[in-house]
Amino acid sequence: MAEAAALLGARRGVRVVGVDGFGTPDAEIAAVGGFLPGPHAELAGPTFQEWLDTQS
Repeated sequence: MAEAAALLGARRGVRVVGVDGFGTPDAEIAAVGGFLPGPHAELAGPTFQEWLDTQS
């Protein structure tokens, strides 16, 4: 997520700094990919980079 935010920030002239989520309630879930789509998910639409390229 930090990488996506940094890409968007760079496009808009904003510096984005990633932080370590250690100690946050969902840190352990995020660390093991718990918020990513499952193996049977059907992903559709543009990639983040494709979407970003359409933004001004």
